[in-house]
Amino acid sequence: MKVLNFGSLNLDYVYSVDHMVIAGETLAAGAMNTFCGGKGLNQSIALAKAGVMVYHAGMIGEEGGILLDVCKNGGVNTEFIQKISGKSGHTIIQVDKNGQNCILLYGGANRSITVEFVDEVLGHFGKGDILLCGGDRLHTDKG
Repeated sequence: MKVLNFGSLNLDYVYSVDHMVIAGETLAAGAMNTFCGGKGLNQSIALAKAGVMVYHAGMIGEEGGILLDVCKNGGVNTEFIQKISGKSGHTIIQVDKNGQNCILLYGGANRSITVEFVDEVLGHFGKGDILLCGGDRLHTDKG
């Protein structure tokens, strides 16, 4: 049995702020960190840590090599992650002093999955395998 996770891969840009920025305001951040995430990536890493053989399928952009590295280092099979031109999916996250957050999501490469790509990947799996779909509004542009 194999597990295929068709899921999002995002770069999370996290800014520490005193309060959430409001319309017309410019606000200086106290700190900025970049993390690898996306519900799909997080699910694949968790499955691999639990000892499951998991294959991740998805799209990354030109700067997404770190996402691929995190998957590989986490024990995830990455043969179905494709790099395309353009930007990877990413978030801009504000976290205030009370721990509240505000998130802006850009789908980027996650939104470039085609029906043809899905069909090609699914052709490597069969009866008894498990399909997991890990979102962040993952969808195909055609169909």
